[in-house]
Amino acid sequence: MMQIGSMPMMPPGGSPRDQAVTSLSAQVEAGEISTEDQDAMLEALDAIHAERMEAGPPEPGSAPPTQEEMLANFESMLAEQVEAGTLDQEQADKLAEMFEEGELGGPPPGGQMPPPGGEGGNMMEDFMSSLLAQLQSGSSYDGDGSQSTTDVASLLADYTA
Repeated sequence: MMQIGSMPMMPPGGSPRDQAVTSLSAQVEAGEISTEDQDAMLEALDAIHAERMEAGPPEPGSAPPTQEEMLANFESMLAEQVEAGTLDQEQADKLAEMFEEGELGGPPPGGQMPPPGGEGGNMMEDFMSSLLAQLQSGSSYDGDGSQSTTDVASLLADYTA
C-alpha cells in the first residue's frame, strides 16, 4: 500500500528561498555580510526566480543539467543582475559561491541533480505502478477499515504497466 509519507515532499530545509534566507541571515549574524548585502542578494534571487518562472519548465524528457551547466546558467543570471544594478560584483560572487556549495538549494556539491520522481524519473508512472500493484493484491478495505466485499482488483487484472 502506498503511504502518504512515500509521496515526494519538499527537500529538507524548506524551499531554496528559505535556505537562502537562513544562510544569508547566518552570515549577517556572523558579521560576514551586511544587512544591505542580504537585502540586495535576496532581491536579486527573487528577480532570478521570477525570470525562471516566466521561462517555463524544461522540455519533457530532457536530461537534467549537470552541476557545471547549472552553475554557468546561474552565474549568467547573476551577471544580468550586476548589469541591472541590483547586485555589485562581490555580492554576485558570494551568491555564486553559495550556489556552488548547495546553500541556495542548488546542486549538491560534486553531484548532479537527481531526475524528478525518483530513480526512474517518472513520478506518475511510479505512482500508477504502485496503485496497480495495490489493486491487484486483492486486499481492499472500506473507509472505516473493514474489508470490502467488492473486489475492484479484478477490474484491472488484465492491465499491464
